[in-house]
Amino acid sequence: MKKVYQYAVLVALTMLAACTEDDYKLYDTKQKDSVFFEYKNSNGEQIDSVSYAFNYDIAQTHTIQIPVTLMGMPSQHDRPIYIEAVNGAGDMVEGTHYTITNSVLPAGKVQALVDINLLRDKDPDIQQRAKKVVFRIKENEVLRAVGNKSFKIIYSDIRPTLRPEWWSEWSPLPVYSYKSAQLFFKYFYELAPKANDKIYKEIVKRYGDYFVNAKERRGPFALYSDFLKQYVLIPLYKDHPTDIEWQSVPEF
Repeated sequence: MKKVYQYAVLVALTMLAACTEDDYKLYDTKQKDSVFFEYKNSNGEQIDSVSYAFNYDIAQTHTIQIPVTLMGMPSQHDRPIYIEAVNGAGDMVEGTHYTITNSVLPAGKVQALVDINLLRDKDPDIQQRAKKVVFRIKENEVLRAVGNKSFKIIYSDIRPTLRPEWWSEWSPLPVYSYKSAQLFFKYFYELAPKANDKIYKEIVKRYGDYFVNAKERRGPFALYSDFLKQYVLIPLYKDHPTDIEWQSVPEF
């Protein structure tokens, strides 16, 4: 508990340094505590927006967790965090494009992870264009907003119809289609980490999720052909020999 209180004090001091003069004047331990968005990218840099594309994912929802950090002292009780969409700042609709869950700062904690669940199957228009929403923290009976008060999310389900460069026609892959690519990545993400987690992480680091950074030259099938054939394509072919068309049969 001592470490929690020390962290809370550190957060408060950091935020006070970053806040405006008006925010500083308003900060008073006798007033209600404050919270702010504190989302960081993979480089540890704090950002106020994020984009997501479903691409080849087979999931019907995708959850973005937004950290909301307390400037104040932990409470003995759970405290609700009110998050609302800014009117006129986007075209996403709650219940159609997203839901919000876990918007609670737990007792004894100085940070909450609020879930923004992006929905894929409610609006076919996301297959044609991206949608966006800007969220803000709304003051309630126990918490108010300070510092980073808004956060933007952009998402889409624009499905790739053209064969990507790395999907080489000489590899023992299925004939390219959106369905066959979905199945390939389903098997890749399920089976490759179990086969060799180190190689799996190397591939994802080199080429990105869904191989968005891959090219034909030195692509995944140029450097990891045997691994992908044995642990992804052969199991995929065994399960789907005829319901998708194959360029050639994957085998050793």
